Amino acid sequence: MAVIHAPKPLIARVPVAPTPAAPPIALLLVEPQFLLRRTVAAVARDMRLADPKEVTTIEQAESLVSLHPYDALFLSMDEESAALELMSRVRNGRSKCAPGIPIAVTAAACGTQLALRLKQLEVRRLILRPFKVKGVLDAIAALRQFPAEPLPDGQ
Repeated sequence: MAVIHAPKPLIARVPVAPTPAAPPIALLLVEPQFLLRRTVAAVARDMRLADPKEVTTIEQAESLVSLHPYDALFLSMDEESAALELMSRVRNGRSKCAPGIPIAVTAAACGTQLALRLKQLEVRRLILRPFKVKGVLDAIAALRQFPAEPLPDGQ
């Protein structure tokens, strides 16, 4: 015996006016691995999540944050002590970036000492390796939700 289903009624849908997407954030991306850095940067640009400035070392990042303000930092912890010093410098207002800038990091491992230091530096996201590029893009999207506090007058 065949079962005949009545067609579902058509529902009139009112077109919704597109909302303007938030502009991409100025992101400083520090990642020594070429392929990963280029992939993340290209996809973040294509998705209009960020306009990343790509560098390979914390030393390069230090010179950039002293010259330009960024909306967010995404740092590799491969150079752990230098990365922690850079984040400390930013948090203490010794850069062009706002002290409350959202920061995310990637690391191969995270022990208790590092976790406590990252918490103290108010790191918003920690991504442990190995990870998928989607995880990094999700973290960049999350950084957009945490606008940085503006610098006090005179800085």
